[in-house]
Amino acid sequence: MRMNSIQLNFRRQCQQDQEEAGSESASDLVDIDFAEPPATQDEDSASRSLNTGVAPTSPTTAGGKQYKYNAQWEKAFPWLYFEGNVMFCKYCKAEPQLAGKLSSFVVGNPHLKKDTVKKHNASKKHIECRDIHIIKSTNEYPVTVQSALRRQNNFPASHFTSPLKMTTPQYDLSHTLPPHTLTRLAREWLAEDTPNFDPAGLCVGSHEVEARLLCKTPCSVLAGRPFFTAVFTELSCTVEWAHKEGAQLGPDAVTQTAVVRGPARCVLLGERPALNCLARASGIATRCSQLQSIVREAGWHGHVAGTRKTTPGFRLVEKYAMLVGGVSMHRQDLSGMVMLKDNHIWASGSITQAVRDARSVCGFSSKIEVECGSREEGSEAATAGADVVMLDNFKPQELHVAAQLLKEEFPSVLIEASGGVTPDSLPQYLSPHVDIISLGCITQGCPVADFSLKVQKPVAFPIIFQSQ
Repeated sequence: MRMNSIQLNFRRQCQQDQEEAGSESASDLVDIDFAEPPATQDEDSASRSLNTGVAPTSPTTAGGKQYKYNAQWEKAFPWLYFEGNVMFCKYCKAEPQLAGKLSSFVVGNPHLKKDTVKKHNASKKHIECRDIHIIKSTNEYPVTVQSALRRQNNFPASHFTSPLKMTTPQYDLSHTLPPHTLTRLAREWLAEDTPNFDPAGLCVGSHEVEARLLCKTPCSVLAGRPFFTAVFTELSCTVEWAHKEGAQLGPDAVTQTAVVRGPARCVLLGERPALNCLARASGIATRCSQLQSIVREAGWHGHVAGTRKTTPGFRLVEKYAMLVGGVSMHRQDLSGMVMLKDNHIWASGSITQAVRDARSVCGFSSKIEVECGSREEGSEAATAGADVVMLDNFKPQELHVAAQLLKEEFPSVLIEASGGVTPDSLPQYLSPHVDIISLGCITQGCPVADFSLKVQKPVAFPIIFQSQ
């Protein structure tokens, strides 16, 4: 197929640039697809504006006609910049492995024409590099970049079609907590802590005081505000927060987090139950945030999840803290999803029988997950109709092999890794064939954040006697 004049000129220009740079082989030149999508109304207006406000610099000659760089182009094409008499693309220059190290907008394009800029803006490789930039700045994954990521990281297509994507939505998570549930929990915690008399309340009385909430664990993630506030609301106190839910506190040794105001004895009645919630929730959210940082830095985009290894009576707080920390809660309780563990399998007789029996009850509305100790068990579970296969207590290398084989055989089945995973060992379990990694250490043995509530002493004003 004959090349059009633009492609031919581009190839000649790249060859000339390569020879001047002393490159090894002209065969390494990158072809760019110049297919141009229909321009939108904004693009049309932007193109018209390019013809005004010319800031001529460094003329170039093509076919006996001079062309000059127009600084106004940068307004319509934010990726463009000019240096050393040549034009560059910020996105392609930052991703030469995708754009091609010899692309003219990576090594510098001296063809100073508006059409040259527009053609590059519409090229497929430029769009891939642009979308990589979007990923790095927003953590979102446009469809146009998925093929590039698969090539770059050797990820299978199923890695991007999995319904589980790790996201960090900026929602008000307190809206997930029913007000009547918060009220009920606050009353139960207060009744547990003060079931009868409060003799110490006599010492302080009911005069209005102000108490400052202090965080003494630097870099903690604040979580549990709704529970803290619910406790004091039940005691007719008010809470004024200095930081949003999910904010990282510190790095100072002590960070003022909120101010509580109300009758002295009521503030002190709510102090311990409220601090217990906040310390526990913030500790869990901090660990979850740390785990998320580990997987993001490794470039893994599966789902980190908690477990049901929670404190009895305190599960809602701990599951909510996982949300604030950015990880999946997994199932909240036995009703949330059917999980068939080893004891279920042994009691039923086989994986196939257990899955068949569970499906007859839960129907289409619940997923079925099966805990498997080998790849063969995982294959049996998937064949029987399991939605999720948990590879339990696998060593990292064994996990990678088993997960890949199962994904190749059952692309739509979710693969979960669990058992013995710690924050230190987490990177060893990351695999493009694993969709979920669950960790019991999110709630078991997790350090709490250190908070304290300090009632402020009343200011004593000196009495001044004036002589008459």
